[in-house]
Amino acid sequence: MKHGILDLFAGIGGFSLGLERTGGFETLAFCEQDQGCHKVLRKHWPGVKIYEDIRELTYERLEADGIRPSVITAGFPCT
Repeated sequence: MKHGILDLFAGIGGFSLGLERTGGFETLAFCEQDQGCHKVLRKHWPGVKIYEDIRELTYERLEADGIRPSVITAGFPCT
C-alpha cells in the first residue's frame, strides 16, 4: 500500500519526486501558484490535481475531490 502525498507550495515537485522514488508514496495533489511550475508538474505528473490558492484549499474541498493524503509536504520558503 502506498501513502498518498499532498504537496503544498510544491514548486516543481521535489518532495514528491523524492518520496515517490522510495516506492512507498504516490502524489495525490499539488498546491502551487506559479504557472511555470505548473508546466513541469503537468509534464511529470499528468492527471494529478493542481490547486492554485492555498487559502482556498480546505478539508472539505479535498474530501469532495476524493483526496485523502497520509503525508503533507510544504516547500520552503513559501510556507
